Amino acid sequence: MIIKAVKFFEKGFYNQGFAMGGEDGANRFDPNVRYRGSLQNYVIDTGSEVILVDTGLPREMPAAKADLNAPAFLGYLIEDYVSALKTAGYTAEQVSKILITHKHADHSGEIRSFPNAEVMSIVLRP
Repeated sequence: MIIKAVKFFEKGFYNQGFAMGGEDGANRFDPNVRYRGSLQNYVIDTGSEVILVDTGLPREMPAAKADLNAPAFLGYLIEDYVSALKTAGYTAEQVSKILITHKHADHSGEIRSFPNAEVMSIVLRP
């Protein structure tokens, strides 16, 4: 099994407790620190299937500009998601399954680009 990051953004950051794991992270959050982060999703190659965990932002979405005072900055766009997947060694047609962790655009924006994939949602229950 091979697991790779599909890296399409870099040099992002967080200026909020979210960087430390959500609301509980606020207790460990230092407001004087800019925490590194970037938007990337993952591809899992089982040998018989190519599975994506999320599909990134829609390619039409304009890249955000870095604002050092913003609570979060996804990072600088390297390439669109499908191109980043190709850089990781896979084509859109090879993807057999997509696991969507949640329905935000940065996690589900390119579902349309994978014609052979079965799409599944991860449902978390308390």
